[in-house]
Amino acid sequence: MATIKKLMTLLSKEGLVEERAGIIAQFTNGRKSSARDLNAIELDSLCTFLQNEQQKHQNDVDKKRKRLIASIFGTFKLANKQVSIDYVKGIACRASKEKNFNNIPPARLDSLYNAFLNAQKDLTFAKRLVDGFINEQISYN
Repeated sequence: MATIKKLMTLLSKEGLVEERAGIIAQFTNGRKSSARDLNAIELDSLCTFLQNEQQKHQNDVDKKRKRLIASIFGTFKLANKQVSIDYVKGIACRASKEKNFNNIPPARLDSLYNAFLNAQKDLTFAKRLVDGFINEQISYN
């Protein structure tokens, strides 16, 4: 059974305390605008909805973190360098200017992911270019 305290905790975690009257009104189709007016079923379903939204957001951020780790590993693999997960997380933290990998904001995770994908493309292009020059030199000799 959900309580008003639980509802307020969920709203504060999402930074929605100021908009709670609007959220409650939208959830109840305009019938109520205060958490005290909600009955037990409405309170329970609103808390469940907010928890599901938080979990969905957390899953999206986790997926972005894993994508970034994979792109950094891919970049080092193209450069023929073996690195550890701690090293990769350190690279991501330095690039984002965060002390903790889990504190990197989602938008920054996306931009770093794209930057490392571009680095992979550059390394692949440079490798093909160098291989072409080597083959050209071999054919002249």
